Amino acid sequence: MSTKSFWIAGLAAVAAALVAVPWAAADQTFHTSHAAVHAVAGAPLRSGFVNDIHTNGAVNSAHEEYHLNGAQANTTYQVQLVIFASQSCAGAPFLILPTAQLMTNGAGNGNANFDFAAGPPNDPPLQVGIVWQFLSNGAPVYTTGCVPVSID
Repeated sequence: MSTKSFWIAGLAAVAAALVAVPWAAADQTFHTSHAAVHAVAGAPLRSGFVNDIHTNGAVNSAHEEYHLNGAQANTTYQVQLVIFASQSCAGAPFLILPTAQLMTNGAGNGNANFDFAAGPPNDPPLQVGIVWQFLSNGAPVYTTGCVPVSID
């Protein structure tokens, strides 16, 4: 195979891969958030965070990553989103949405994630405030502050 044929074949393969894979660019309205997690009522915790990643594309509308470090050992937490109509989380929430379960190991470390499927193409834009909570036996043990989220 000549050098020219090699390059043409390579470019054709790259072009085919780009056509075959759905496009999922970073969301231009809402940029990835990194919300610190803090303990409620003195529960043990060295650190923790929630990453909320939104994409523009046909695959997922959001990908969330949940991390606890130095939390209560060997415990399963239900993660839930508490969603407010106000981006300042004022008033009562209009939706509480359970997502993933996070299990900690013997050192109290745990990770989980959750993907929200893309909705219909004509979903209206939405601006909300979200607080993430980690529940044990139905009670919040860890929480984030309010994160303003814009969904376009």
